[in-house]
Amino acid sequence: MTITDYDKNYKMFENMAVWEIKSLDHFFEDDEMLQKIFNEEYGFPYSEMSENKDSFKDTPIMVVSKVLDYFGDKTFFIFENNNKHHNDLKQMQDKKIINFGIDIYVLNPTHIYALMMDKTSDLSKYDNL
Repeated sequence: MTITDYDKNYKMFENMAVWEIKSLDHFFEDDEMLQKIFNEEYGFPYSEMSENKDSFKDTPIMVVSKVLDYFGDKTFFIFENNNKHHNDLKQMQDKKIINFGIDIYVLNPTHIYALMMDKTSDLSKYDNL
């Protein structure tokens, strides 16, 4: 799903939260599941990332996105300061479509963010779109 689709179907989601990821080390720190997914996706453990730096092509935002794609029970929108997804989320905040619990305009420009949410179990939300 894209942000544009989400703009039209936001009522289908609940339990939203914004996760601030300070760095890839912070993202993988003390989380064995995320480390296991990284190893499965890239073929080596995250602890060996510096050794594979020269051949590693994905940016940090791509790594976070690929790893979080493994979680089928949650939906994630990964964004950075002023990238397309962030700009789309700012428009949604301006339209008062959603309250993110933070001012979506005020982000640390060096961090990665993930909007996490669950699909609602309230089937009536699907009928009113």
